[in-house]
Amino acid sequence: MISIPKRRPGAAILMFFTLMFSGGVLAKTHAETTSHKAHVVKTSVKKQASSKQEYSRNSVKSSSLPDLRKYPSGTPRKKAFLRTVMPYITSQNAAITAERNWLLSKQYTSQWSPAERARMKDIATRYKVSWSGNTRRIPWNALLDRVDIIPDSMVATMAAAESGWGTSKLTRSNNNLFGMKCAKGACTNGPGKVKGYSRYDSVQESVAAYVANLNTHAAYASFRKSRAQLRKADQEVTATAMIHKLKGYSTRGQSYNNYLFAMYQDNQQLIAAHM
Repeated sequence: MISIPKRRPGAAILMFFTLMFSGGVLAKTHAETTSHKAHVVKTSVKKQASSKQEYSRNSVKSSSLPDLRKYPSGTPRKKAFLRTVMPYITSQNAAITAERNWLLSKQYTSQWSPAERARMKDIATRYKVSWSGNTRRIPWNALLDRVDIIPDSMVATMAAAESGWGTSKLTRSNNNLFGMKCAKGACTNGPGKVKGYSRYDSVQESVAAYVANLNTHAAYASFRKSRAQLRKADQEVTATAMIHKLKGYSTRGQSYNNYLFAMYQDNQQLIAAHM
């Protein structure tokens, strides 16, 4: 008779617990390794993002310009300036275009909802166009002459010229990119601000104020008239067409426009690359 050895229960139980312990250790080690790798990847991504964010298009979230003086003068500084400022300019013109298109779509409408009347009243108020509220007597020509864009590249050129590519004291202290003076008795500058000039809480506010100034102030009526003539002739409103139409912005007169146009030509490709 062949003798079959009997299995010892104790050995089987020991082997079972050994396997369970080993599996737990391996699982824990794998989880810790995976977690560590994920942390390393996440940290690396954060570092990469933060290194690019300061002067990327994401800088539109920032309220003020970064200190661009740390960049060498020339192309590096110009690129940093345009990367920071251009999103505000394009965003402002996009909002104006949307309002202009809405006005054009309503020009021959006879039925107006309360919300549409309120919107029309808001636009007329912001663009300083007198309107009684009568939808049958809307001053369309006055509205469409004012609710229109300032070419992106023209705004960028003037911001660069007036702010020294973002390095002037006025820009750094007041968020004032365009050398705009405050109205008599309306200055609210505090310590460290340049007196006599408008102070803005953000670069976005500075861009909006500049565009509103050209679109509403009586001093720039001829500029708006020239732009309206281009529209009526179905021609594009460009920096090339409009820079020389700007009168009254500087005491230098036409020589200032010539300076702006030369600056635009010198930096045209660089500006276009950031639009």
